[in-house]
Amino acid sequence: MSAPHFLIAGAGIGGLTMALSLARRGIAATVVEKRTSFGELGAGLQISPNSGHVLDGLDLALPLKRVAVRSQGLVVRRWRDGRALLEAPTPEATQPPYRLLKRSDLHTVLLDAARAMPNIRLVVGRGLKEIAQAEGGVSTTLTSQSGQAETLHGLGLIGADGLWSRVRDLTGDASPPSFTGFEAWRALAPATPGGTARVELHLGSGCHAVHYPVAGGRETNLVVVRRATEAREGWSREGDARQVAAQVAEASRPLRDLVAAASGWQVWSLFDRKPAAMAKARIALLGDAAHPVLPFLAQGASLAIEDAAVLARLLARALETEGAAGVPAAMAAYATARAARVARVQEASRSNGRSFHLGWPLGIGRDIALGRLGAEGMRRRYAWLYDWRDG
Repeated sequence: MSAPHFLIAGAGIGGLTMALSLARRGIAATVVEKRTSFGELGAGLQISPNSGHVLDGLDLALPLKRVAVRSQGLVVRRWRDGRALLEAPTPEATQPPYRLLKRSDLHTVLLDAARAMPNIRLVVGRGLKEIAQAEGGVSTTLTSQSGQAETLHGLGLIGADGLWSRVRDLTGDASPPSFTGFEAWRALAPATPGGTARVELHLGSGCHAVHYPVAGGRETNLVVVRRATEAREGWSREGDARQVAAQVAEASRPLRDLVAAASGWQVWSLFDRKPAAMAKARIALLGDAAHPVLPFLAQGASLAIEDAAVLARLLARALETEGAAGVPAAMAAYATARAARVARVQEASRSNGRSFHLGWPLGIGRDIALGRLGAEGMRRRYAWLYDWRDG
């Protein structure tokens, strides 16, 4: 690897977007993934225009078009009878489109693009053991399951290693994530014949469900969020379909039918965590490693993609004007540039979570307010989020 060269911990959506954003600017990267293979668990995700323009800027619009569905809007429904409380179509002219796709499909698109770049090295089955910062760069020691060690050097280290970030721990912030009292059940179901390409949200007391088409419209991604008494660390575990069927027993018939048709249930305990310092000298954090986002605004992946775009731009500018000596200042500028936005997104997601799960009688007031808000009110409410552009 020729200089300039950065190290990236984590080969998920944020880490690969970071590597591509650097590589397209002529900056080399080594991406280290502690898992023994590259892959992305989870069912579906939403890529809104704020992050979609970053992916388009990486020349990924065509491969994304093959696997994504263009959203036609949002429908919010009442849990018990499925009555529509709010319908907000997505304008046809929206560019980039609001994309609905499998998480694994987006990851594959990013991974294929990274493998095609000669200045990106991918390392699997290695975990970070130690980090050392010096005036001219960063060193990290990697260990494998066999105990074999390797030391890597770079101008800086970027932690994109998720909620349970090792980089965050090694930089001195070992504050643990806190359990929210909710868990998300995710599965895929066959596409509904004649269905529309919309995100449908069902609001209940202490629970909600969301579903939308993925895989080019061939499948439906389904998520049911409910209260839980026990937290389990880690990415996911298998779920018993009978439990989620009992959860939706009093839901509308279409939602019950969709749950019955779904298979392969996986369960995630939902954790929150206070924001970290996003930069410390030559180390920066992005995505969930820096600011976990609860899934009530569908912005976890998008925020990590935004982070990568901003950090890559600032690092490239610093290297061009100041050389390697400018890296710490660029990382500090990145932390400053992102602080207010990520905090706002985090709080908006938490606020949605509180609203989604209201019971009687507060839920009645929420339903009335949604009806009064309307499509144009919804557009204005979230313009700050979806209209974001880097630079």
